This record gives sequence, C-alpha cells and structure tokens, in this order.
Amino acid sequence: MKRIVLVMLLLTLAVPGFASTHKEPYNAPCSVLWTALKDTLRNSGKYGIIAIDNVEMTASYNIGGNLTGKRINSAVLNNKDNGNGCELQIQTAFSGWANNDAGDLKKRVDESLAKLKANPPANSESPTGQPKTPAVPLQVSLAIDSTPTGADVEIDGAFVGNTPSTVTVAPGSHQIAVKKKGFTDWTKTLNVTGGTIHLNAELEQEPAKQL
Repeated sequence: MKRIVLVMLLLTLAVPGFASTHKEPYNAPCSVLWTALKDTLRNSGKYGIIAIDNVEMTASYNIGGNLTGKRINSAVLNNKDNGNGCELQIQTAFSGWANNDAGDLKKRVDESLAKLKANPPANSESPTGQPKTPAVPLQVSLAIDSTPTGADVEIDGAFVGNTPSTVTVAPGSHQIAVKKKGFTDWTKTLNVTGGTIHLNAELEQEPAKQL
C-alpha cells in the first residue's frame, strides 16, 4: 500500500497540472503595482524573465527546475475602480501539489509593494518603465521691436507682422529678420527654449546711392 501511495505521489509531482488563472485585487494604481511586480521579477533571484511589456503591463517568466521542471507563467495588470485599484492576474502552469506559483509571486509582490511605499523611488521613471524627460514648453514668445518702428518681421523666411510685435514659435533654432525700406536688413539666428524673449533691432540706414 505504501508503495502505491509513493508511486501516486511521484506521478503527481512529475506530471504538469492544467494552467490556472489567479486574480488578486490591490488597492493601489496599476502604475505603482507594475513597479512592484517588475522589482519582484528582476530582484528576487527566483524568476527568469522571458518578456516584459511596459505598455500593456504584462510579463512572462519561468520558474522551477529539478524534480518538477521549469514552468512558464505570466502576469498581467488590469485597472479597476477608475484607476484607483488594480487587479493582478497570474497565469500559472504549476506541477501537481508541490508548487504554489501564484501564491509565491503574490507574496513577493506584496513585499515589494510594501518596500516601495516605505521608500518611494525618485520620480525618474514613468509607469511604462521609460525614463522621464523634462517638460518642454509648446510655445515660446518673441517680443520684437525695432528702431525705427513699422519694420517687417520674418521668422524662418515667413512674414509674421510689423514691429512692435509679439509672436509665438516652437522651441528650437529660428532665423529672425527685420526689414524696412531704406534700411539694411537686420538678421539674427536664435535658439529658444522657453519663456518670453525680447529683441530690439537697431536698423541702419542704407548709404545714399551715388548718381
């Protein structure tokens, strides 16, 4: 009888069970839970990452070895409660009674989440895992005046008005030209990044033409 029980136990451990989906609710945004999940997969020393999708917030990984063999599992996050909560779905391919893959992952994610709440990281990474870049203003104001006034203003070769005038441009390099009949053209290349920039073009009269 004992021999029969031992054989049945070995078969149970050795034969993979059917895949199962486990749903775990969290009272935290998915952006926070995703950081905890990635920390778990990367730093626990137990999982081998196969793929991580920061946009869809999904990950696949392998676990195990020795007697029960390696198993490929996956995890996906779903927003709940209008983004205030999150559901962790764990798809497991466990083997028999010997493994609790979903419970093990949840326990480690809970530990990472607690650590994250106690020591929030510097705000240098977005929820998708990509480094954040400083916000760039969409427009920059150029206040352009001239002496004398009433001159044409061109930016990057296009007429935009007469002095005095305030125009908006995108951040970057621009060619500014101030022109008035009877005066030498005033030009300037300007690299703008933000705020309001004041320019005053001192126009010089063209020399009188010799008859």
